Amino acid sequence: MAEEEVTTEVEEKSGVSRSTVLKGAAIAGASLMAGGVLAACSASDDGGSDGGGGGDTASGGGGGGEDFVIGALYPLTGANAADGEQMNNGAQLAVDEINAAGGIAGRMIKFEVLDTDLAAPEIIQQNYQKLADQKVDAVINGYLLAWDAAMDAAAGYGAPFLNASTSQAQCDQINSDEKYKCVFQIDPPETWYGKGFPKFLNDLEATGAWKPRNRKIFIVEGWVPYSQVISKVTQETAAEYGWEIAGVEPMGEGAMSDWGPILAKVKASDAGVVMNTHYLPSELATFTTGFAADPMDSLLYVQYGASVPEYLDLAGEAANGVIWATVTGVYGDAIGTSFAERYQAAFDKPAGYSNSGSGYDEVYMLANVWAMLGDSKDFTKVNDMLRKIIWRGVNGGYYMPSNYGLSFPAEEPDMSLSQAHLFFQIQNGANGTIIAPAPFTNGEFVLAPWQS
Repeated sequence: MAEEEVTTEVEEKSGVSRSTVLKGAAIAGASLMAGGVLAACSASDDGGSDGGGGGDTASGGGGGGEDFVIGALYPLTGANAADGEQMNNGAQLAVDEINAAGGIAGRMIKFEVLDTDLAAPEIIQQNYQKLADQKVDAVINGYLLAWDAAMDAAAGYGAPFLNASTSQAQCDQINSDEKYKCVFQIDPPETWYGKGFPKFLNDLEATGAWKPRNRKIFIVEGWVPYSQVISKVTQETAAEYGWEIAGVEPMGEGAMSDWGPILAKVKASDAGVVMNTHYLPSELATFTTGFAADPMDSLLYVQYGASVPEYLDLAGEAANGVIWATVTGVYGDAIGTSFAERYQAAFDKPAGYSNSGSGYDEVYMLANVWAMLGDSKDFTKVNDMLRKIIWRGVNGGYYMPSNYGLSFPAEEPDMSLSQAHLFFQIQNGANGTIIAPAPFTNGEFVLAPWQS
């Protein structure tokens, strides 16, 4: 990347830039504006505790001139590699920007990435331990399918572990024992997908742009717990909004090579809404092309996987009209658009609409806290400060007093503290049109080619 400082519109108005903040050492009792982000916090709010961090790393300190080290667990090969590339590139972009601006008080960030199978507990544990042995200052990742495999390793090391695993079960475990308070699920859990979808349908109907031919939802249920929870909560919530579940079809564990039998059941259900809770972009693409080849007059919703560019590359024009959602997504505002432009320039490929942004935001949150404290090795203080800051990233607002992100609007109506549950529609062969919720929309719903 070119060695130039990136200044946002908010920075220009405030007169404070990334380099101004990140070059500051221990900043106490201040409200910081960095990268167009308001982080209102006070380094003195920790009560002046001298409490140690994780084991023998607690006595280290800033100001020694050593580089900061962030470790990451990303799927760079295998079935999830397309998503892993997004995670890795987003975080790398943040590291490059910070280092190009002079680092944190003159200290650079090193980025140590280990190729990790997200569904393999032993590999997750081994790789986490490798990072701990290197005494990294923090560990980040996008999501882990076997997220629970990392919990005790993270607790034993104590460094901040930021992830976007979108798991209610992880949130529950974090808050079940103080030893897990070093783990931060930076996005809201998957339950908000299920709670938000029936309401979205009613809100869309109320606009008059779409009139469902019946009030039935047929659910194709993905095989990972994330997908199953979304399906379950949707089933529990549907009746509250006047919807009926026409059927639930589990896709079975493992790769889906033939959607034919499931698509036949979708067609037989005659449901006005079809919901697929699977997460893998390549397999959602083949489902989409199969549906579009023999469609019915129904609204088609697919899960998070459509955020990854691979989905649209594979589905092509068949995806026009498809709706998908994410509880942590890149906004279509000036901050999100600027991020997407810088990503494209850096990697000569488009940014996805979810984990590219969350990886980027994870790095900047850590850098902000390290700049305020002037210390990355006192894990207790760093983790305490991560619970206190308010951070406006490309994926929205982060405020994590309970170690996880908050969902707008259903959970937290203050959009400065939460991440919007964004609903996108693919239109004219392109992704990026946000149709809900206000005020984050940048377009309007249009009927899919198969809808009347």
